[in-house]
Amino acid sequence: MYHGTMGSGRGGGMGMGAIKRQRQTLSYLQEGKPDVRRTLRRLWKVITPYRWQFIGGTLLLLGGIVLGLLQPLLIRQIIDTAIPTRNMSMVVLLGAGMIVLPILSALLGLAQNYISVLVAQSMIADLREQLYQHIQSLGIDFFTWTRGGEIQSRFLNDAAALQGVLTQSFLGTLSNLITILGALIIMATINWPLALVAALVLPTFAFPVLHFGKRTYEATELTQKALGRLSTLLEETLNLSGVLVIKTFGTERHELKRFRVENQEVRQTQVAQALLGQWAGVVLQGLAAIGPALLYAYGAYLVIHNAIPLGTVVAFAAYLAQLYRPASSLAGANTSILGGLALFDRLFQVLDIEPTVKAAVNPQPLPATTTQGMAFKNVKFHYTDSPDVLHDVSFVAPPGQLTALVGPSGAGKSTLLSLAARLYDPAEGSISLEGIDLRDIANDALRQQIAVVTQEIFLFHTTLRENLLYGAPDATEEELGAAIVAAQLQELVERLPDGLDTTVGERGYRLSGGEKQRVAIARALLRKGPYLLLDEATSSLDSQAERLIQRALETLMRERTVIAIAHRLSTIQRADQILVIEQGHIVERGTHETLLEQSGLYQQLYQAQFNTPTSEKSESNVL
Repeated sequence: MYHGTMGSGRGGGMGMGAIKRQRQTLSYLQEGKPDVRRTLRRLWKVITPYRWQFIGGTLLLLGGIVLGLLQPLLIRQIIDTAIPTRNMSMVVLLGAGMIVLPILSALLGLAQNYISVLVAQSMIADLREQLYQHIQSLGIDFFTWTRGGEIQSRFLNDAAALQGVLTQSFLGTLSNLITILGALIIMATINWPLALVAALVLPTFAFPVLHFGKRTYEATELTQKALGRLSTLLEETLNLSGVLVIKTFGTERHELKRFRVENQEVRQTQVAQALLGQWAGVVLQGLAAIGPALLYAYGAYLVIHNAIPLGTVVAFAAYLAQLYRPASSLAGANTSILGGLALFDRLFQVLDIEPTVKAAVNPQPLPATTTQGMAFKNVKFHYTDSPDVLHDVSFVAPPGQLTALVGPSGAGKSTLLSLAARLYDPAEGSISLEGIDLRDIANDALRQQIAVVTQEIFLFHTTLRENLLYGAPDATEEELGAAIVAAQLQELVERLPDGLDTTVGERGYRLSGGEKQRVAIARALLRKGPYLLLDEATSSLDSQAERLIQRALETLMRERTVIAIAHRLSTIQRADQILVIEQGHIVERGTHETLLEQSGLYQQLYQAQFNTPTSEKSESNVL
């Protein structure tokens, strides 16, 4: 919350603060004005759990405003009453009041600010948690079409800016409005002609905010764009992958030239922004001097003609100094409030995104044992705003058997595997597990049944142990050791400096491709799901690594129902059924031997990849 009752005689800093806040809130309106009523209703739901703290903070705010408005009256009494009557006891009493009132006002402000920060940060934490939970529930398509930086911006930039919106845009506007109205009422009660002069002077304080606000905003936009380009350059050239490319190509000088250009652009835009701010400060301080000067001139005229006492003029000048910041801030109040609502609206827009893969309304329990396997029935699928990539696909992956998917690149194999994992739902048809549609199975129950190993192995920047236990945090040391042996990882664990407690680096950079694949296999073994979805890696490995991975895969696939995008000849040969995919259709199905007897696509792919003395011996060629 904003505690703005204590004015200052120098207004440059305050006025520039108002310009800065206007500039910030203007940026929130770039995507359009929010639906005010709708956003306010939703905002109230966020505030409701903290309404009593909110009310308490508002009362403290009002108390601080009242105490601030009493101080000029004490000055007036000292000059107009105590001094002329030489009443020292009144001077002491009023002087003590001038000490006590600011202290009490500061204490109220401290308590109010504490409550404000507590409420604002609690609301922000609640929104962040809602946002994180909701984004986790969204389908893969959201992450496919949304930039990672945009998602992070909602958490870091938008959510962090909410405190300023709550404390300055909303309560700050309320505080400023009450301060101005209260001061003007008191001034009018004392002397309405002088109050009228003060009221006429107030709009001049708002002029710099209105005039320089837009210019400062435009200058800041240029600076932010330059900083954005510099940030992108730094992100590209100072991360591990970028550094490797730069060093291997020897392009350090080229990148240094790029950096110098962007760095100079940032310097120039920031200098221009700073100069504009300095000019705004000059105008603000000039106007801050003109207002009191006019008031004192007219007040002196009235004092000379015995129309009002001197203390009243001094009190009016004190009120005018107090009113400077509220008047400046109210000039951009409309923009600030709309900008604040727009910021909340940006978060609500993400929270309003409907998950494409919806949770089961009445989830059905899965049987304890697998008896029916996984079945695709007349499945059609297309990505957003794209033509169908799967057409009327039907097959059954029987329990305990290996179903291999083969076909040219782009045929739809990876899409089939994604549908089997329920990362997407089919546009038409159904996919069932043990006779139950995947859409009727609770997500947690489904994940417990399925282990997934993909080509792109992602490891977290933490220890090898935590990466292995990621899908099975309750696994025992014996189970972990057995998975390490089955995945052929003993030698790796022994070689690492801290064994299982060695940090594997960003995306597992400290491990080779084959080692990362075996870590993924061990992770799937610990998962203990009766179903395995496997996308075999196509990368060429040395013969030793290939043998280790093959042994690990044989252990992983044992006694599991497996659907695999098969690239290794050994996997294809041992498959109980092979589905040949072309342009989203299953064009052939059967075993390795029966498909070779047909003069179809499988035979063509096999002859192109494996039907040579060299490739017959290779386990890393791709079908």
